[in-house]
Amino acid sequence: MADQAFYLIYQEASDEECLLTIQPYKDEQALAEAINQLQAKEIDEYTIIHGKKLKASLRLAVELSDWDEE
Repeated sequence: MADQAFYLIYQEASDEECLLTIQPYKDEQALAEAINQLQAKEIDEYTIIHGKKLKASLRLAVELSDWDEE
């Protein structure tokens, strides 16, 4: 099972940007350290997937409209 890995998926957002991260980890210790770092940043929503090397595609739809400043 050399191709097995843990994939940590989480999102960071601010007023200026939104970042989705999918990070692979080979062992549980590295994954635990990454989760501790997320908790230090007060990110408590994440997903962990355990499996073979993944191939991903991203489909994104954004609807823009005029912004009226008051």
